[in-house]
Amino acid sequence: MEIVKFIFYLGIIYTIFGLLWGIVTFLYKAVRVEVTKTESTILKMGSYYFLASLTAWNVVKPFNATDRASGSYAYIALGGIVLCFYLIGKLQKSRIQLFGNQGRFSPELNQKNQRLHLLLIGITLLLYVITVLFPQIADNAINAWFYGKIAAIYDTVFLNFIFGIVGAVFLLQILIQGATASGKLLDLLGGKTSTKGTGNRTHHSSSSDFDDYEIVEDDDSQHSETSNNGEHNNFLNP
Repeated sequence: MEIVKFIFYLGIIYTIFGLLWGIVTFLYKAVRVEVTKTESTILKMGSYYFLASLTAWNVVKPFNATDRASGSYAYIALGGIVLCFYLIGKLQKSRIQLFGNQGRFSPELNQKNQRLHLLLIGITLLLYVITVLFPQIADNAINAWFYGKIAAIYDTVFLNFIFGIVGAVFLLQILIQGATASGKLLDLLGGKTSTKGTGNRTHHSSSSDFDDYEIVEDDDSQHSETSNNGEHNNFLNP
């Protein structure tokens, strides 16, 4: 039961952080008016850093008191798995969003951004492990502010109910992702191969534009960029 609660609260942390980070990026882009690709990448790296730090904090300093032992190896591993699944989910979402912008990006640019996004995920997971082992590196005012605000927002009566639903949905998604990954691993260990990949190899190679993807901003960031181009729309997604 504690494992379920751990994943549930991580979902709440990620969701509320996404909300807060969406506000931060919106305000930054509103001030800057025109944000460069480098700045967008830095903002993306910043969000990943805080995701790793907040996940580590939830292992060392559990969100909402639980009966489990903080910092246990089992929860360190579980936190890394959940963070990995969450980042992969964001990556897949960005890839889907790219289908609506196929004409804007060349295959070479998409491949470059694919490698960059995967590199960011790898660095984020490494940073998470380092932060869990050495929590003092994440013990700063910004992380404390985010963690405190997340707890305060969740403890608000009406919002508590709303984010509780979001946390339950997140828990379900993580369980589905875990079951899917486990099934693929068992198939691999059992020597099963995917006929889909071999049978459609020619098709995939001829449609590489659809297999590559851009580091697309999340919904909150995309809406923020649209606002800076003269159409101040909603910006929040997480």
